[in-house]
Amino acid sequence: MSYYCIIASVFFPFTIRSRGKLISIASTSNIRSISPKICEQYELVEQKFKCGAHGYALNYGLRNCLVFTNETTLKKFTPKGQQFVGCSTRCLVSAILNISQFSTSCAQIQEEAFKSHVDCYLNCGFCEVCKTEKLALLKSYEWTDFLSFAAAQQVFAIIRKCGLFTCFK
Repeated sequence: MSYYCIIASVFFPFTIRSRGKLISIASTSNIRSISPKICEQYELVEQKFKCGAHGYALNYGLRNCLVFTNETTLKKFTPKGQQFVGCSTRCLVSAILNISQFSTSCAQIQEEAFKSHVDCYLNCGFCEVCKTEKLALLKSYEWTDFLSFAAAQQVFAIIRKCGLFTCFK
């Protein structure tokens, strides 16, 4: 049976599969067709908080969301990598919408949003995907994305969870 999840007016079809007592949710949407429209949610957060061009919503969230929903970028990834990109993009958009409900400042949005990256990446299978997709991932980001203290914390948190050499096996 198919169901639909709505995140900020964007429909994501999924099915529920039962394996004994474990229930998993699997997306039935074509990952390659993840719509850049999902990225508009970052613009809504910006409209609410007015953090400006250097705030998280525009400078990091929207910019990277548009990169990872771009068909040219998605073609750099294997199907497994595309699944990771789709999962993590949806997770990050959902997280920023939740964060914007309780945040009171631009600084709080940025801090909480960066914290959400670790869980989104790990829950979407980064520790496995990084083994085969590291070049596609690195080519998709701007090198300046890794210069902030928040980004460095995020990278180290993921390395701690995945293991130091997991991505280089």
